[in-house]
Order: sequence, then structure tokens, then C-alpha cells
Amino acid sequence: MNSIIGGTDPLSMIFKEEEIKKQQLLLEKEQREKQEQQQKKLDKDNIFKLEEEGKKLELSTKVHIQHPNISTTSDNNPLLDPSNLTLNGKKKKWINSFCIINFDLEIGQVLDYSFPQVNFKEEESTNLCFLSFPDSNSHLQGDIIYSFKLKETSSLGNGQSNFQYGYVFFRQEKDSSISRGYLQKSVVLLSDESFVGLFKKVMEIVGPLYFDHGNTLLEVAYQNIMNWPELKLGQTYELPILGYILTFHVPHTRGTPHIIDPVVKQHQLGGGGGGLSSSPSSSGNIPTTGVSPSLWSEMKLVSNLKSIDIYGCFKSFTTKLWMLWELVLLGHPLLVISPNPPMCSDSVLALVSLISPLHYCGDYRPYFTIHDTDFHKYTSFSHLSGTRPDDSNNSNNDDGEYNNNNGIPPSILGVTNPFFLKALGNWPNILTIGTTQQRLGGFKKIKSSLPNIMSKDLLSRHVLDNKEKILSEYKPFISPDKSVLKKITESADDDVINEVLRTHFLQLTQKFLIPLERYFSSLLPLAKTISIFQRPPRLKPFIKEECLNKIMETDERFIIDNKSKEIELYKQFLDCVNFKQWLDDKRAQAIKHLNILYRKAILEADIHTLLRGKPISTATDLLKRVEDQLILEENLFQTSKEIKDKFKSHIEIIRQYKNNNSDNSNNNIFSTSPVKSLLTQLPTTSSFSSTTTTTTTSSTITTKTTTTTK
Repeated sequence: MNSIIGGTDPLSMIFKEEEIKKQQLLLEKEQREKQEQQQKKLDKDNIFKLEEEGKKLELSTKVHIQHPNISTTSDNNPLLDPSNLTLNGKKKKWINSFCIINFDLEIGQVLDYSFPQVNFKEEESTNLCFLSFPDSNSHLQGDIIYSFKLKETSSLGNGQSNFQYGYVFFRQEKDSSISRGYLQKSVVLLSDESFVGLFKKVMEIVGPLYFDHGNTLLEVAYQNIMNWPELKLGQTYELPILGYILTFHVPHTRGTPHIIDPVVKQHQLGGGGGGLSSSPSSSGNIPTTGVSPSLWSEMKLVSNLKSIDIYGCFKSFTTKLWMLWELVLLGHPLLVISPNPPMCSDSVLALVSLISPLHYCGDYRPYFTIHDTDFHKYTSFSHLSGTRPDDSNNSNNDDGEYNNNNGIPPSILGVTNPFFLKALGNWPNILTIGTTQQRLGGFKKIKSSLPNIMSKDLLSRHVLDNKEKILSEYKPFISPDKSVLKKITESADDDVINEVLRTHFLQLTQKFLIPLERYFSSLLPLAKTISIFQRPPRLKPFIKEECLNKIMETDERFIIDNKSKEIELYKQFLDCVNFKQWLDDKRAQAIKHLNILYRKAILEADIHTLLRGKPISTATDLLKRVEDQLILEENLFQTSKEIKDKFKSHIEIIRQYKNNNSDNSNNNIFSTSPVKSLLTQLPTTSSFSSTTTTTTTSSTITTKTTTTTK
């Protein structure tokens, strides 16, 4: 009683203790705010980069991946672009290997050498050897460069196949020291990347030098390429190779063949001469790249390898280009027969790029031979088909529908062997390109003034009969653009015409995608719905019927004046493989963007404020999400130490919050206070008596317990 009278009663002690706690909390809050300000200052640059990455993702679909002159480079920030790494964190390689394919009189094509050494399976080695040599060229002499796709025998888990891209420099010339009288040999570059313009330019440099210097040249070239910067999407690089520098822009996305030639520079000899050095092929020494960047100058390289252009491949089919665009867009099978591998592979790649920026998702082979492991698969489809179409002028059903693909999967095959006219002659769409004269002009002596010594190839007359034509029953929905045809007629510059065509079909594809983009945007969740207490929101499902109804409801015409024809074109597109891949890519991009916004929300979150008043279960869920994100940062992404420390700091705060709230839930306010011990020593009075009432469900029973007063 004396302690109560002296002003040390329990209530006074409680108030004093609460005051002390408030002061401690204020002090802790000030310390936390200082720490958070310091941390925010450290993370400011990284958060800014996160925002920039989010903006880049939103705009990436608007960037044309085929035009490196469009500035789309971003900061060298590996934090936020996991697509720059494989799942195991390994760097992407520019190339896999160089191979030498020789012709043995008794065996045929054989793999003579590879660097680094590659252990191909028997089927892969056979495919590589036959793809590296032209068909039916025994009397032709010179050099050619072309590309192909090499299928790996082991398939992926999803039923798809892996492919390597091959880039060939083939030389055939008279050689009296060989019993056959001709040297036939190919230098092949194998890569996982479809950078056609870049690697064909590399082969234009490496190929002639190999025949001067042998295998050592390939080892030097390989080491040059291995010293190139790490391969990242959307970046522009200056790539040294055997005395040259290739300026090359890597597209933002993978899949579509990148067919733009790089800008070429060559080492300038002499301090002030200003003249360019001679061609590496005429030099006695292997060129090196260990020179100062200031010594490099622009080189006007006379190249027989232009960027693959639409007009150059389809000069005889300008009025049929819109029909070809539809065939590729809708995934109809196409057989391209051409007199030589360069024309064949360029034509297939030009067809694939015709629908850019859409990715062609069928099986396209720039150069295909009868020795390919898939040859029997395609001939089996042909045997099941009906009669061969007569010509492109034949009419089909009036509504434009064309489904007579005979079960052939979406594919574009480029061939030169006349046997394919018999083996695949029943394909619904056959495009023959080139003439006998073009066949004889396919071989050129690259970087050489030696005349071509060629004789006529009788087989070419059977294949093409000097006529270029399209055999198809497909009736296109779109009519040729008269303004484009007029520009083609009025211009005498092939490069200008090609640019007109490429721009037109790029815009045509983009206009075609407008209603699909709009509908997909309506499926995205709002950014304000993103919360660190919940997983990133899911996308709504893409319903084809609903999308078509949206297109029908609008009076807007996108690419065709006839609305019913336009609807039918969209209907067929929504059922083709190209749409499926487009939708998968859009969903993946949207999910990636949502994850970046979610990650950004975690990094910028004030965990102390957000957790205030939240139950332990909420804190537990949040802890699990932040820990999962940290695992991704440490094992999948190249995240900076500052970003990882920020996640670790959030985890520590959440754990501390859980521990503190766990203690409070198990003990009441007196359980940890010295006041409890004081109260237990005080005499009990009637004023401290308690009454407990207990009620049962069957009957009401009241029990009173009264404390005894001493």
C-alpha cells in the first residue's frame, strides 16, 4: 500500500512504461528512415534502369527487328534482361564451330576437319555433308555462298526439334592433281543464331583466306569470334574478324532470320596514306585484329552478297507478292525450286521475312536435299495428296477459303534437285525461280578476276524450262497495291524498289496486327492491381470468337476494303501456327513485363509501413515471395549486389516483424511487464473480484466464482 500511496501505483507505472516505449519506437523509426534514405540513394540508379527496362518492353513490339538503322540500343544493364542468359547462366555463343567438307572420289562428301572438334551423330554428319554441297553442279566452276538449317537428331521435350544454322563457302575449280580433275570443298560455319547477313559476310572473308592458309586460318578466325563481346539481344556491336570490323545490330527478338548485311570496315595501312589495304586474300600473311580503333576506316567493299532483298528474288513475281504474303502468313506449304543454292536459300529467307515483324513458325529449310532425314516424311505427305495444281490462275471456291494442304504441315522447302518435281510434285503451292542463264551465273569467283568456266546443265532445262512460275490454286484475299506497282515501274534502282517493297509489306503486316494487338491489350491487368502481397495478376484468356466479333463490330478496314473477306482472312489466321506463336510471344512478353513491375514494386516498397497491422499469415506469405525472388536474382539473373542486398533487407524486416508479433500474440501486455509481479503481491479486495459466466448450448447454467477476501 505504501508503494501505491507514494505514486508508484500500477497505472502510473504502465503510463511511464508506455511513454518509454513510444520514445524508443520514435528513435527506431528515425534510424530506419535514415537507413532507408541511404538505401534508396544507393538504389536510385538501379530503380531508374528498372523503369527504363519496363518502357523498353512496352515499346519493343513496335521496333522493326529487320532494320538496324533504327536506334533501339539500351544501357548495358544485365540486371533486368534474363533473356540474355540461358537458364544455367552460360553466355550465348556467336558460333559453334567451323567445318571443312571435302569430296572423296570413292566415298563422296566427307567431314575432313572441324574446329573445335565436333562429334556429330551419323545422321547429322550425313546431312551436314550433303547440305554443304550443291546438287547437279559437276561442270560448274567458281565460288558460292549460301545458308541452310541443320536438324539435330535429338528432339526437344515439347516435340520440337533443335536446329543449327549453316553458312557455306563452296569452291569448285579445276585441279589436275585430283583424279576427278576438280577440287570441290566447302568451308562451313555452324551457329545457333540465324544472323544470315552477318555470317554470310564472315564467310565471304574467311572462305577465300582458308584456301590460302589452311586450317590455321579457321583457328585464328574462331579465336577472333570467341573474343567478340557477350551476345545480347538489342545491342549494336563492332566485331573484329581477320583484319575487318563488322558493325552489326542484334535484333531484339530471336527466331526470324536477320538478313541485313553488316557495315564492313578494314584495317588502314600506313599513317597518312588514306588508302585501304589490299584484300586479305591477296596478302601473304594472315591478317590480325590487334590494332588501335583509330586506325580503322570505312571500306567500300565490292560484294556479291547484298542484303537478301524481296525484289531481287521475286522480280518476275511482283504482282504475286501479295499472294505469297498470304501463303506465308497463313502457313500454307510452299515448295521453292531454284537453279542453285544461293538463289534457293535467299528466296526462302525472303519469303520468311515477308511477314516481318511476325515470326514464321513453320518448318522452313533454305536448302533441302533428298538425303535429308526428313525427306521421307515430306514425300509421304505428297503421296497422300491428290493431283498437282495446274497454275496460279486457276480459281477456287468463291469465298476465298483454301484448305487443300493435303495434311502437309506449315513448311517452306528450298530445293535445286529436279527429282523434287516428281517426289513433291503434288504440293499445293510450287514456286519456280530462276532460269538456265541464272543457274550458270550462280557461281562466281569471289574476290577474284578469274573468268568463270561453265558449261550448260541439261537438268536445269528439265527443272525450269527457262520459265518462272507459281503453281497454286490459292485465291488471295488482297489485291496488289497499285501505288506500289507504279513505283516499281517508274524506278530503275533495284535497291530503291526493294526498300519500297520491304517497307510496304512491313506496314501491311503491322496494320493486319492492329485489331489483334488491341484485343490482346484488353486482356492485360491494370498496373495498379499489382501488389507485393499477391502474385502478379494473370492475363485473361484469348477467345477467338470474341476477338472476331470485335473486328466485325468496328467499321474500320485494316488491310482489305471488303469486310467479309477481311474477316475470313483473320479467321484463317487465328487457326494457323503463326498466330499461335504470336500469341505465345505476346503472353510471354506481357508476363515478363508484369514480373518486372512486380519486382519493381518489391524493391520500392516501404515494408515497415505496408506490414503495419497485418496478421502474421500475411507476413509469412510475403516472406516466401521475397525469398523466392531472391533465389531468382541469385541463380538466374546477373543482379547487382545492391539489388540483392535490398531483397535481403526486406527479408530481415519481415522476419523481425513476424518475431515481434509472434511474441505479442502469446503474451498480453502484462506478461512481460514488471507490473505483473507487483500486482501478485497486492492484497485482493472485493474491487478486484471477478465473475465468470459460462453458457452451454443445451441449457443456461451460470456459475459465479467469488474471490475470498482476507
